[in-house]
Amino acid sequence: MMSNDDRDLTRADRDDRDDRTSAASGQNGISPSLIGFGVVAVLAVIFFFQNSNRIEVNFWLFDWNTTIRWSLLMAMFLGVLLDRLFGMWWRRRGKKKDEAKQARR
Repeated sequence: MMSNDDRDLTRADRDDRDDRTSAASGQNGISPSLIGFGVVAVLAVIFFFQNSNRIEVNFWLFDWNTTIRWSLLMAMFLGVLLDRLFGMWWRRRGKKKDEAKQARR
């Protein structure tokens, strides 16, 4: 049977080991991907505010005057939306293909 001193020593060793593994695995501090995201976000904000020239946008039946920044923002939004819709379609297509293969076996 372990004494209280042995239990405390074991707990201290375990705490010491947890500190070493978390530091070695990169759990402490800011991650490089977070730094990269921050840099890209700052550059996007700078880009957004520097493009304030007015332009005329013609799209099918619509004509309107706007700034370049809002046109670019809308284009990025539509691009992300199309990417998500295409990705959902592609995954469903793959699932149907896999189900058809499994049904043939």
